[in-house]
Order: sequence, then C-alpha cells, then structure tokens
Amino acid sequence: MSDELIDSHDDRVRVLREKAAREGIYVPEDVLDYVADKYGLPQTLKGGLVQVMALAGHRGVSIDLELARKALGDTAPVEPVPEPVPEPAPEPEPSPEPEPIRQPDQSSQTGQSMLDLSSGFGVPEPAPPAPTARVFFTPMRTTGKKSLVARAGRLLERAGLADAVEDGDLVAVKLHFGEQGNTGFVQPIFLREVVARVKEAGGKPFLTDSNTLYRGQRFNAVDHITCALHNGFSYATVEAPIIIADGLDGREAVDVPITGGTHFESVRIGSAAVHADAMVVVTHVKGHEATGFGGALKNVGMGLGCRSAKQRMHSDFTPEPDAEKCTACNRCVQWCPVNAITIGPDRVAVVDYELCYGCGECVAACPFGAIAIQWKTTPDAIQEKIVEHVAGAVAGKEGKVVYLSFVTDISPDCDCWHFSDASVVPDIGILASTDPIAIDQAAYDLVVRATGLPGSRGEGMGPGTDKFREITGIDGSAAIGYGERLGLGSRTYELITVD
Repeated sequence: MSDELIDSHDDRVRVLREKAAREGIYVPEDVLDYVADKYGLPQTLKGGLVQVMALAGHRGVSIDLELARKALGDTAPVEPVPEPVPEPAPEPEPSPEPEPIRQPDQSSQTGQSMLDLSSGFGVPEPAPPAPTARVFFTPMRTTGKKSLVARAGRLLERAGLADAVEDGDLVAVKLHFGEQGNTGFVQPIFLREVVARVKEAGGKPFLTDSNTLYRGQRFNAVDHITCALHNGFSYATVEAPIIIADGLDGREAVDVPITGGTHFESVRIGSAAVHADAMVVVTHVKGHEATGFGGALKNVGMGLGCRSAKQRMHSDFTPEPDAEKCTACNRCVQWCPVNAITIGPDRVAVVDYELCYGCGECVAACPFGAIAIQWKTTPDAIQEKIVEHVAGAVAGKEGKVVYLSFVTDISPDCDCWHFSDASVVPDIGILASTDPIAIDQAAYDLVVRATGLPGSRGEGMGPGTDKFREITGIDGSAAIGYGERLGLGSRTYELITVD
C-alpha cells in the first residue's frame, strides 16, 4: 500500500467509497467528503472511516455527519492536504493549537500516535482525553561518549525504578530469552545492568518468562532454561537466577479476575509473575506475523500467560484429539477442569463439546501432541486477548511495574523463530516508562517515522509509512488502542531525551 498523499479530493472519496462497499456499509456522501477533507494518506483515510463505522456499530445507529464528527473531531490528527483551506474567522481568546509532534532528537516531545488505526467494531464511545504519560528515551547516538548499557540503567532510574521497588521486594524481570539460533533478543549485558539497578533499589530480581505453546526449545522449564543458558543468560553473566513463570510444564498459573474485557472474565498468569512484588519488563521491539507489532504489551500478555492461556489467546479453541497420536495416557482427562474429556472404548480421548469451554489445558497437558493446536483467530481479537492478559499480569502491582523497550534490531518477525531477519529500519534507541500504552505507542511512532533500510523488508518505505502494517498486513496498533480503552495507560505521551 502506497504511503503517498492522495492529491485529488475525488480520488480520496473513491478510496473511501470502495472501502465502505467492501465492508457492506452505506456511508452518506457528506460523510465521505468530511473524511476525505480530513485525511490524505490511504491508510489513515481508511482508518478514519473505520472509526466512524465502529462508533455507529457500537451505538446501533446509521452513519451521519454528526456521528462522524463525534468519532473523529476531537481525537484524530488532521493531515495536510494539497489545497489550502481558508482559516475560520478568529474567535475571541481562541484556544491554542495542539503542539506539533517534534522529532525524537528534541529534549522532549508531546503527542499521540501518528497513525490511529486501532478502532474496530464494538469500540466504546470516545473517552475523555487521557493524561499525558512520560516516556524517557536515549538514542543510539551519544554526545557525551556514554555507554548505551549505562544509559539504559539511567532510563530506569528516570522512569521511577526506585519508587516501584521497595526493600526486599521479589522483582520479576520479564524478558524473552530468544529461541536458539535467534539473535534479535535483548542481550545479557543489558539484563545485568537491569539486575544491578534492581538490587541498588533494594529488590531481589529474577529473570522470567513462561513456556511456549509450540514445541520449540522453550516448551518446558528444563529446555527453556537450557535455551536461556545457551543464549548467554547465566548467573555468571547476569547475576540473577532464572525462574520460569509457569513452572516445569506450563501449568503453574493463577486465575486472575479482570474487569471490562471483551473476551475474558479471568486470565491465567504464570504463578511466579503473579506472586512477585514488582516487575521490570524488558522488551525487544519487533514485527510479528500474527499481531503485526511486538512491544511491551505482547511481551507481558502473551509472555506471562501460561501455556493454556496462550492457546486461549491464539484461538477460539475446540480441541480435536488425533487418534493416531493418542496413547490413552489419561493426562488430558486428569487436567480438564470441567471433566469434558474421557477415554473412549477405542482407547482414544473423546471430548464432550457441550461441557468444553476451550480453556486449552488439554493441549498443554498432552505430552504427545495428540490434541491439535488451533491457531485460527483474527488479528484484532488476538491483540485484544493479549491486552486482557496484560491487565491480569499487572493486577495488584499498581505503581510497581517499569517498562524498558529496546527499539533496536527491529526484525520483521518474532524472536520465537530460530533465525533473525535483517532490521527493517536503523537502530533507534531505548525507551523507559511506567505506562505500557505510552511506551508501545512511542516505539511504534519512532519506527513509523524512520526510513526503511536497503536490503531489508523495509526497503523503499519512507518516513510516515507504517512498516509493521506494510510488512505483515496487520494493523499492529490495535492492541495499543484497546489497552488505552481498558485503562492500562495513555497513548498521549511526552518523549524526554536522556543522554
């Protein structure tokens, strides 16, 4: 999809009309004109129309100009269009115009997402503007010849690590250890700095992640720790122990109630993370084949959900036992929380689908892979489910979580792969905040503003192009918007440079 401005108003209307036709929704011409006047880029044209359709769907009403203005007038950024628009007559004592978004080499920056494309059907009515969050940023370039490792620690300090960690706190340092063969994960030298800073604040840190749903090198705690050691995360290098959050086989989890979610009333989070007093979330920012974008929200939500939780996030699950692989070992029967599985007369597991509610415990319990893993879902749904698991993972830790995100080695794929593709844009820097929504939005914006690297999958993509969406075909900002609506943080942030 081109990121070039559409010069003609008629062409912009045509793009919107085609979008409405594909969605099977009637949109009046005056609304098409309004959206076409407001936006110029193809992606944001369509995103604006989606926001209008979402509000109409939520209210159960037809689309009209008044509803369109309510959906877009106060929250969406206005893009420049080629033709000058006459300024309205000045009002007495007019309100100041919003401060334009500045580039990240300034001392601070206030703004929202350049691309607010996350709205979908069923979105709540626009809420009052969220407060501005603070995101601290250190670029790759240093003017004072200071170590990037030390500057990462300084970011944690500025973000409020000392306020989040009290003397004696057990502190979960959530990271992705990387699959064997992958090189994009955050390197151990940075984790040693994080551990040292936590100890200085009086905490007792441990490195943690939960086991994977797929059968790779991190499927159980033994293999997971072995993989971490092979990738350099030993006590000798990091000076903290490794504790896998959901235990030996991915079933040590706590059912955490959440409120306001669309998909779940409770989520299952690895017990070590739940019982920790505080948390530092260390994230490698990247693309992702299923969610478009992998940031702090995905690191926490998918990363701390136990194996059955991962199944629930990845699909609306219906277990299907494979007769050729089933050995009638009875483990799925023992672990089914609603007694929906029995061993049939032919010595194969049988599921009572009237009782089954798709928790995924049977998938996690089966040692032979005899119950098929279902990966079928929609990009927005999986992102929303991930965010609801974030809500569970941080529950009870208000003011006790700090996020550190590395906008470096920005690969187009997840670190769960056994390889790392070339970074799609140049290394940008490191971010820190106590707000998971703001830090993900800032990371997303920084990548959008960057220029794609020649020879990478970002080649030819200029500043302003959503690299994640262009590469994956998925709007990776949906999770950020949903997280803000759940009250996890603010997309409006001030970017403060720290050297």
